[in-house]
Amino acid sequence: MTENEIDQDILEEASKRQSWITHKGKEILYDDYRNLQGSKFPAMVNEILKLTLESGKKDILSLVDVRGSYATKETVEAFNIAGKAAKPVSKKTAVLGITGVKKIFLNVVNKFSKIGAKPFNSIEEAKEWLVE
Repeated sequence: MTENEIDQDILEEASKRQSWITHKGKEILYDDYRNLQGSKFPAMVNEILKLTLESGKKDILSLVDVRGSYATKETVEAFNIAGKAAKPVSKKTAVLGITGVKKIFLNVVNKFSKIGAKPFNSIEEAKEWLVE
């Protein structure tokens, strides 16, 4: 498989992992990073960021789902860069799947990107907070 084919595979998967959901009449951008690990995780973060910025939307309410995923140093770095790049178009960010050491990673991303992402245990709690 060539590098170009790998990039195309990541782009196609990123398109499937990002969707818009509606809750109480408001649009929420759902970024599905469930069950990712290794080098695929930061590559997915980069592609989903591109899709977000290409949407042209502002004041985005984001729901980031990292349940079952394992973040490396490279993944945290990718989220730091993505958070900073998305900050101008982001209004609020909720995160699912933040347990144990992932809390440290979220704190690092929040400190670096100033995105202010808040962890939640359930998708319903996260959606309610986003639209309030």
